Amino acid sequence: MPPAKPTSKAVKKRKYANVDPSQPRMDQFLTSHESTHVKDDPMEIDSLSSTPTKVTDKNTVLGTVRQQSLTPSIVITNPRPDRLQTIPDDFFKNSWTSMKSLIADIFSKTNFKGLNYHTVSKLSENLCRHGKSKVLFEALKEEIQAHVVDLKKNLLSVPVNQEILVRFNLCWTNFCSQLTVIRNVFMELDRTYILPNTKFNSIIQLGKHIFSDVILDTASFRSIIVSEVLLLIKQDRDNLPVDIKLIHSVLQMLIELSFYPTDFEAKFLTSTNTYYAEESNRLINDLALPDYIKHAHQRRTQESVDRIRNYLDMHTKQALVNVVSHQLVYSKVDTMIRKGFDVLLSENMLDSLKLFYDLLLPSPKLSLLRQAFAEYIKTEGVDLIKHPSSDPTMIIEILKFKKDLDTIVQVCFENDVTFQNALKESFEYFINSRANKPAELLAKFIDSKLKNPLKKQQRNISGGPELDIAILDSALVLFRYIQGKDAFEAHYKRFLAKRLLMDRSASSELELRIIERLKAECGQEFTKNLESMFGDMKLSYELNNEFKVFKPEIPRMPLVVKVVSQAIWPVSPASDIVLPPQMLNSQGLYTKFYTSKFNGKKLIWQNSLSSCVITAHYPQGSKEINMSLSQAAVLLLFNTKKSMTFSEISKATNLDIKELSRLLASLSTGVYNLLVDDTVNGIKGFKFNEMFQHSATKLRIPPAVLDPAVEEQKVEEKVFKNRQHQVDAAIVRIMKEHKTMSHTALMTDVLAQLMYPVDAADVKKRIDSLIEKDYLTRDTGDTSLYIYQS
Repeated sequence: MPPAKPTSKAVKKRKYANVDPSQPRMDQFLTSHESTHVKDDPMEIDSLSSTPTKVTDKNTVLGTVRQQSLTPSIVITNPRPDRLQTIPDDFFKNSWTSMKSLIADIFSKTNFKGLNYHTVSKLSENLCRHGKSKVLFEALKEEIQAHVVDLKKNLLSVPVNQEILVRFNLCWTNFCSQLTVIRNVFMELDRTYILPNTKFNSIIQLGKHIFSDVILDTASFRSIIVSEVLLLIKQDRDNLPVDIKLIHSVLQMLIELSFYPTDFEAKFLTSTNTYYAEESNRLINDLALPDYIKHAHQRRTQESVDRIRNYLDMHTKQALVNVVSHQLVYSKVDTMIRKGFDVLLSENMLDSLKLFYDLLLPSPKLSLLRQAFAEYIKTEGVDLIKHPSSDPTMIIEILKFKKDLDTIVQVCFENDVTFQNALKESFEYFINSRANKPAELLAKFIDSKLKNPLKKQQRNISGGPELDIAILDSALVLFRYIQGKDAFEAHYKRFLAKRLLMDRSASSELELRIIERLKAECGQEFTKNLESMFGDMKLSYELNNEFKVFKPEIPRMPLVVKVVSQAIWPVSPASDIVLPPQMLNSQGLYTKFYTSKFNGKKLIWQNSLSSCVITAHYPQGSKEINMSLSQAAVLLLFNTKKSMTFSEISKATNLDIKELSRLLASLSTGVYNLLVDDTVNGIKGFKFNEMFQHSATKLRIPPAVLDPAVEEQKVEEKVFKNRQHQVDAAIVRIMKEHKTMSHTALMTDVLAQLMYPVDAADVKKRIDSLIEKDYLTRDTGDTSLYIYQS
């Protein structure tokens, strides 16, 4: 049938198509004459017996409409079933002789004596098409098996050493290459018979199966091969030169023949376990801990990366890593920790710490590292705070310690939450191991950062009163660890009062920020009084502005008054110092102003907390000096007398001997010696230092304060009393709710409600005190039972 006429669309498409070089050969094949072929020739292709088809002389490519129309025009005419079903009796025998010769040449790698692959391939194809596939398969299988038997004989003649592994691998690789050639020759058999009719998917699989059954049939021979491979792997671990490709090739063969998991892997893991057990026992004593950790990490990388990449099966990786990690790390972790883990932490050896963590990360043994980390923090922390001699630098050292540990947790322990918790719990342990002292020192440290320096020359040296917010934030992190937060609040309030009353606060904005942080941590009740103190400062500022216009006709000294609530501020008892008349007059005028504005309220002047700015004239120039009101009252006495005895000063100021001694010492010693000693005939006296010199024109004299230990003791006593009240209130509140409780239950509830650490013995004392006050009674039948008295 002539080809269909292409549509205009197809013609257009063909016009721009490229010419297929195979088309002329296809046309020639279709126009060939039947007479050119031998009748009944087994090599005849059936399609050549069909009626010649007329083709166009146009240059049409494959895939066009023309080619598609050719397909149904090729038909078989006069089929001869007898030719398809029968072949000459000696055809298989003659054909197999040629095939066998070629197979032998392929296995022996000799010349093919003019017999080419194509000829034998055509013979194989025709045998398969004439029903001889099974016979051909059996003959080919027998020939391959015979060759493999010969290979085995040659291998068994080789001495059992590394040479046998080389010969074995060469035998295997050559055999695989030869199987590929044979498969290409017998492609028709491979495709039409082996795949659908046998358990093999190709001639190559058939040959490898025969190789496995014949050469690797005995466990003893496989054991020889595996032992030689293990020996090479050991040499590789010992950094000796080995043939990596040889190991890879042999192991790939074992994988392909399914002997890898049964014959190799178990022995390999056993030998690995033995190798690293011996190595770890040797090196754990010879190497320093950083070197041992580095070696263990390198070994694990070599096994899990290099050896897997070079020759091991990927499925072996996890088991291999487990073996190496167990012998080098897990079994030695206790020894490693004892050997110098503390040194790694104290010297900030971040690289070694990170490697140590990485080695233990997938194991439960990581908990041992975490425990050692916590114990180190507790031990070092207690050493930092237990000695009173270290109090001046305690907080600075703790902050440095905390910063180093934070870096270790972040960089080395990957911010592991469990290590963060261990750090937190350990800090809470050691910071609270010394009662309220860390709370007091933390409040003092924050005070030092929030107040202006005393001396102008200090500001010049430091480049300005820098407020290191980061340090304050770090200090407030320590506050979280302190259980005695009430002690911190008491000391912090004392320092805050001094900063506000003495105008020493460097930044009100920063002061309020600290209070906000404390409120976020402890709640509004905790900072209520602190916020009220700032409220008093604001009100005092407004009152001072109003006082400036109050009875302006009355003479007065420049006066700034800060009115504070006695119930909130930690004020001391009022001082009985006698002030100069002009000071008293100004105070009296302010009292009239205040009482006129707030009827019924009373002012108590806290002269010991007041400050004063005076101007002193010296031959070298005048100085503006900021000092406490008590110091100013003493210094102003020398306006009338150049020299005064101690008793005269005491009588003029009405100060007791201890307080006056502190005042005079602050004015006559150190850098600011405004007075000088003038003792005559054993009578202690002072005179004004007219030759006083200082480079600054504005000075601030440190106030004469009580012994810090005395002040701190007073605060501690106040904290203790407050705690007693809180314990009493908690006991009464709990008993009022339950009416009757056992001693154990009451103790448990009280300790749970208190926000600070307290001894059980102290709670027991408070219970006894409440029994004496008839708030509680003991049950007459059971003395361990308490009854609330309503």
